[in-house]
Amino acid sequence: MNGILNFLSTIYAALAVAPFITFIVLWFIVFFFLKDKKMTTRLTMDVTTIFLLGSVSLMWNKLFHTQFGFWLIVLLLLISFGIIGGYQTHLKGQTNLLKVGRVVWRLSFLGLSSLYIVLFFVHIGKNYLFAA
Repeated sequence: MNGILNFLSTIYAALAVAPFITFIVLWFIVFFFLKDKKMTTRLTMDVTTIFLLGSVSLMWNKLFHTQFGFWLIVLLLLISFGIIGGYQTHLKGQTNLLKVGRVVWRLSFLGLSSLYIVLFFVHIGKNYLFAA
């Protein structure tokens, strides 16, 4: 059992190192099977968000010397889930949890992708440009 977990964590780490490359490779693999660009893009975004979550939280932890990065992202996802769910309840009188979850997950792809790019360049600047 321990060997399987080590193998899975190694695969996850390898794919989370460069989530945009993972996105591109997954997109072509999924498109080969589905032949639908819209569905392929959505599915690939959903899968890549898992890798972005680990990558951004690790970069956040390294930059700010903390261990709270993952939990901060989870907290923000839960808060956004509550806000969007409350807004949907206000508009329609009921909440469709699947739709709210899908919206939050897709918005987190957008937010985590942006944060990944920012943190990537901050790390480059911190480690290579301003290293004395």
